[in-house]
Amino acid sequence: MQQPDPDISQRSTRMLRSTKKRRPLALAGILFALGLILSVTLYAVYANHTSSNAFSKLSTVLHSIGGTAAPASTCTTPHHNPGNSTVSITSGGLQRTMLIHLPPSYGIQPQALVINYHGYSSSAQNMAAYSQMPAESDTAGFVLVFPQGIDAPSSWNAGINGQGVQTGSADDVQFTRDMLKFLTKNYCINTHHIYVTGYSIGGGMAYRVACTLTNQIAALATVAGAFYHAPGGCQPSRPLPILEIHGQADGYAPYDGNSYQGMAAVQVYLNVWLTHDQCTGDPQTIFQKGDVTGITWKHCADGTVVTHYRISDGGHTWPGGGTISFLGYNTHVINANEVIWNFFNQYST
Repeated sequence: MQQPDPDISQRSTRMLRSTKKRRPLALAGILFALGLILSVTLYAVYANHTSSNAFSKLSTVLHSIGGTAAPASTCTTPHHNPGNSTVSITSGGLQRTMLIHLPPSYGIQPQALVINYHGYSSSAQNMAAYSQMPAESDTAGFVLVFPQGIDAPSSWNAGINGQGVQTGSADDVQFTRDMLKFLTKNYCINTHHIYVTGYSIGGGMAYRVACTLTNQIAALATVAGAFYHAPGGCQPSRPLPILEIHGQADGYAPYDGNSYQGMAAVQVYLNVWLTHDQCTGDPQTIFQKGDVTGITWKHCADGTVVTHYRISDGGHTWPGGGTISFLGYNTHVINANEVIWNFFNQYST
């Protein structure tokens, strides 16, 4: 019987001991890597004050350690961190500002742009908080901009009121034109997916922009819109998809209009777009739940539609958004942000 080779036995023993020594070193290496990741994350939070940016930096480190390359960016515009920033531009000789919200996914490839105009006497910051639309931006991945109106109280030049006076003193259509030029030059935006929405007189402003800058706008949505007659009327250059959300108990932008204030009834507003979009036939019910009924005219030119959500007991509110008692009842049967984005996301220029 062959005896074990003592040299081989001794070498095996040494290798086993060496392996046992290396295990603590390997564990230490893993702990060091985790510590490095944590350090980068904490630094990102401290330096940028936004969890979304920290997450972006952490993802880059994890991809690097894991050996998987982060998605290549196709953006050629200047770098911007996700989160909120307030930016100023000059338009019509005036300094104009806007609140820009970038989602955590920003900066990899061009994203859609949604412009949301605030209501009368409000602000960009208040509109962001009240509508809660930044949360939808983060989930869906689109750039969100809240322009700031001027005057005191703040307003928009959305048209002519019942006394024959413009509802704002500035050229807000030109401001929007200049804003779009600035945004598309400095931010990674898909210019075929630019949308406008707004609340109250901000809805009226979005309406006027859609009538005037139609070639740049892919779709329009309004919530509790106050619709005024624009000088020269609404003359869109092509059919446009339209969404309107309105409460029948709205005391500030009444569903049936307000002739003294010069506000059009919701059906008059819808008729304008039914004509421009060359819609035919009766509307179809697409949603019915609780106090909300959704109808749409589907047989319109160039694949456009006109859609309306009617809230039977809704006040002057943004469905699914914040609650402000004096504005009336706010339904949560639908979330306006989700409805608007799902509508917008179907269309492009």
